[in-house]
Amino acid sequence: MKLSIQQALQQGVLAHRSGRFKEAESFYKTILNIDPNHPDANHNLGVLYVSLNKSENAIELFKEALKTNS
Repeated sequence: MKLSIQQALQQGVLAHRSGRFKEAESFYKTILNIDPNHPDANHNLGVLYVSLNKSENAIELFKEALKTNS
């Protein structure tokens, strides 16, 4: 079954909230492969990376989210 970007984002958020970080990361990255400027996917992946102590990876994602959705 093919998901819309919005559905994939919702699934990513659910996985993220449930502590299934690899699954959430996969959903967010899939969205960004389709739409690299997607502000919510960039922001959420950045938040995920911060929670995993990967802040250096999160900075560019936050910058992109702000640039797209200031």
